[in-house]
Amino acid sequence: VTIRQWVIDKLPNDQVSIENALIMSRSRRWPLMIDPQLQANIWIRKSNPEGLKVLRLTQPNYARDLEYAISGGKPVLLENLGESLDPLLDPLLQKAKFKAGNIVMIRLGDSTIEFNEDFRFYMTTKLPNPHYTPETCVQVTLLNFMATPDGLQDQMLGILVAREEAEIEKKRQNLIVESAQSKAQLKEIEDRILELLSNAQGNILDDEELINTLATSKVASQRIEERVAEQEKTQATVQETRETYVPVAVRSSALFFVVADLCNVEPMYQYSLDWFYSVYEMAIATAEKFERNIAKRLQALQGNFLKLIFEKTCDSLFEKDKLMFSLLLCFKSMEVDQDINQEEKAMLLLACGGVGSANPKPQADWLTDVSWDRVCELDKLGRGPWQNFAGNFKQNVNAWKSVFDADKPSETSWPGGLKESMSPLQRALVLLAVRPDCTVQGLQEIIAAKLGREYLEPPSFNLEKSFDDSNSVTPLIFVLSSGADPMAEIVRLAHKMGMNERQQSVSLGQGQGKKAERAIMEGREQGLWVILQNCHLASSWMGRLEVFVEDLHPDKVHDQFRLWLTAMPSPDFPVSVLQNGLKMTNEPPKGLKSNLLRAYLSIEKDWFDEAGVSKGEACQQAFRKMLFGLCFFHASIQERCTYGPLGWNIPYQFSEPDRQICMMQLRMFLEENDTIPYMALKYTASEANYGGRVTDTHDRRTINNLITDFYCSDILKDDYRFSPSGAYYAPSHASYETYVEYIRSLPINQMPEAFGLHANANLVAAINEAMRILRTANSLMPKTGGGEGGRSKDTILAEATEIFLGELKKPFDTEYVEAKYPVDYNESMNTVLNQELLRFNKLIVRVRSTLVDVGKAVKGLVVMSPELEEVANGILENMMPGVWKKMSYPSLKPIVSYVGDLAARLKFLQDWIDKGAPVTFWLSGFFFTQSFLTGQLQNYARKTKMEIDTLVWNYKVLPAADQKIQKPETGCLVYGIFMDGARWDDVDGCIAESFPKVLFCEMPHLHLTPCESSKDPTDKKTVYPSPVYKTSERKGTLSTTGHSTNFVMTVLLPMAKTHNEKYWVKRGVACLTQLDD
Repeated sequence: VTIRQWVIDKLPNDQVSIENALIMSRSRRWPLMIDPQLQANIWIRKSNPEGLKVLRLTQPNYARDLEYAISGGKPVLLENLGESLDPLLDPLLQKAKFKAGNIVMIRLGDSTIEFNEDFRFYMTTKLPNPHYTPETCVQVTLLNFMATPDGLQDQMLGILVAREEAEIEKKRQNLIVESAQSKAQLKEIEDRILELLSNAQGNILDDEELINTLATSKVASQRIEERVAEQEKTQATVQETRETYVPVAVRSSALFFVVADLCNVEPMYQYSLDWFYSVYEMAIATAEKFERNIAKRLQALQGNFLKLIFEKTCDSLFEKDKLMFSLLLCFKSMEVDQDINQEEKAMLLLACGGVGSANPKPQADWLTDVSWDRVCELDKLGRGPWQNFAGNFKQNVNAWKSVFDADKPSETSWPGGLKESMSPLQRALVLLAVRPDCTVQGLQEIIAAKLGREYLEPPSFNLEKSFDDSNSVTPLIFVLSSGADPMAEIVRLAHKMGMNERQQSVSLGQGQGKKAERAIMEGREQGLWVILQNCHLASSWMGRLEVFVEDLHPDKVHDQFRLWLTAMPSPDFPVSVLQNGLKMTNEPPKGLKSNLLRAYLSIEKDWFDEAGVSKGEACQQAFRKMLFGLCFFHASIQERCTYGPLGWNIPYQFSEPDRQICMMQLRMFLEENDTIPYMALKYTASEANYGGRVTDTHDRRTINNLITDFYCSDILKDDYRFSPSGAYYAPSHASYETYVEYIRSLPINQMPEAFGLHANANLVAAINEAMRILRTANSLMPKTGGGEGGRSKDTILAEATEIFLGELKKPFDTEYVEAKYPVDYNESMNTVLNQELLRFNKLIVRVRSTLVDVGKAVKGLVVMSPELEEVANGILENMMPGVWKKMSYPSLKPIVSYVGDLAARLKFLQDWIDKGAPVTFWLSGFFFTQSFLTGQLQNYARKTKMEIDTLVWNYKVLPAADQKIQKPETGCLVYGIFMDGARWDDVDGCIAESFPKVLFCEMPHLHLTPCESSKDPTDKKTVYPSPVYKTSERKGTLSTTGHSTNFVMTVLLPMAKTHNEKYWVKRGVACLTQLDD
């Protein structure tokens, strides 16, 4: 009876919510409810209609109101709690009551008040995954009221039936109430009879009251039972009608969890259940209707809701996350239709990561180790097309080369007619293994096959349409990315709506809170547009903003009032404002053409026409040519970011003001000087205006080289071209309109050659994008056991920990090694070895202990701590856990490859211990590479009695065919270096262009010879100073030793006579000591 009443009071009708409510009603501690969708909040409000006091910690007088409620015995709902509670509440949470005479008292802050036993206290938080201290957890009953699939399905079915079959739903609602009343009456009668029987004295047959009560209750209960039977018949009819609409409710409720999980990708991706319901109701209202064809109507409802939720959500997503969102919608739809193999899905999201394979790789230069490992992982699936997949692949390895070489591998034929027999998901797995740069196309095919092509192209953003969806109490929130400024669009819309004179703009920051509050108060009274810019810069004021937004009620606010908010993604932005607001993303245009067009459309035509006129036509011509060069330079340095570390080591956020100040300086320098001061222009652009942002030494070298292509005398010649293809150049002296027309004629998608990069850079960008999408999608997947014959989470963890522990040896015996290789003045390598072993021992102990404990936690022998959970998640997601990273050398490898790499390093050191210092040193194998290099220099300096500060390295690359490698008399031989962005030409002995689709090239052995810097024979004009990094990320931070955590050294490599240093700098060429996989 009580549960039925709770359901009537809007408690979600699912087992989890009902159990939570039962725990809450029986618990001795006050409840703290995790309630991101406000389900518990609504239920508490409905079930306490009279006297409920709703409070928040942000209210100035909440303590006073709480005291009145405690002494008056009124229920209190304390909502919107954060992760820390006010210490004032401690006595209340502990129920620290005491008696003063006959009165029960409690102390709250400074005041002692009477405690009324009728008082009830409820707490809710909107945080989806809060972390409370153990002290808080033991004082409260922590309950999770997050939406569950069953509860949400029931609610969405109710909404749909109410719209489609209003009479049926009304009948059902009445039935619930009547049924509850009937059951309550029956229980009341039974209780009355039992009470009379227990109190009866003497012979019960003489008790007239009892006999009369039994007689009347029999009649009443018969009547009630007849009514209940009738209700149950009606209930069966109603249920039958509702069952028809269940498929729509199941699919729709499943999609909510896809949308709700997006907040784990960006903190600004917050969506409320109310918003979800409003989209659902809009879909029901706008879906195509079919007379007497319920099946078609259901199909239309499902399709329309999916389309609407996709469009509405995409408005608030950054471009980079839209394809990932489509993929998640697709996977969820396939799961609902039971149309997906969970093992294949998991394999795709893990990028075919596994615990490795002992199967030897076939002899094929084009097939990388990573690709072969992925093929072997697919073979382990063992069903359908995967049966003996690796064996068949090995037999047809030459036929697969044609797939590898094809421009569009998804359109060419595959060996054995494999492509035609596979599902889109299976084809995507093969592309991931053989051609990872085409993985995105594979993902697009999965989405297109299930949902349709329209889910690959989200509708373009329309501010007017979003404005039409808004109202006076819904804030409009622009989520910004670097370089984006929506003010121009808002001003344009204000002109169109006639609000250009009725708007107030406040740029938030220190001390601007009061000004913003005044603007909101005036705006809601007078019907103004209030624009609060850069909300992320005023995190301390966000609590006040939340209060103002919640105080917006339609009857108190002018109809024309609109609150516009702009903010970069920030975890401090109030969740309730994001959930109830209308979110839009604003990003600068992508691509060289869009960037150039944006630059020219922002230039005032009069300013363009007048520039240089005072100095004559030559000055005007030079200005227009060099202005185009500057805009091209601005566009190219921004677009280089899309190519990852090949473009820039650190992705800098160059902005429009950087370009504008350079434009004004260009005009000033040209008009004030008789000759063009190229050096001054280069310095102001690459060192001051843009260069001020550039913090990495090698990025500074890159920007200084790039500017020389545009601020140079050659740009004034009409035949000068910016790239080898000749497509990009500064048009000859012409009008403003001619320049704009030329920009509009440029290709939409630029090739890497426009930036001086190799064509392979496109492959790098495509692979990085695919891996980012898969990694993000995988992080949102539930960490539960596999279905459809998939192995459970515990099985995977137990197997992986056992394999990893088998690969990793136990810590080194440092005392034995110190005795065998003592500190020696003439042999610094002994010290280097001992220091390396100490570093690796710390890492081995951490890695092995966590793996052993994860294995025990799976068996229930130890508690799964947050640290162990991180390691377990790392194993399941094939990612290196943070607890290992803290103790580890830099590495971007996934966990499987990382363990293999660590085992190889340990073997390298063990061989050194057993057999003495090696002839050639594996440069990748050192924890702290710089100590090895310094040790070698120290050996030479002590041997030759020179100062170590005067020594530099000479570099000689040995021929790859040289098999007889002997220990050199001076210096050392090293191997394990990879070239990124170019390759080593062993025939000509110089750097050369990469082969197509070959991203990295392993260098032959390198002979490092110390020599005095004053006697260095190297001709600096014939060598390229290539930086050597530990990982492909390239960027690093300064460690306590004064060394970068990533940069190792600069290697001087010979160049061909046709190339110069600038050519390879623009290519982004560098050397790495390890690859990512």
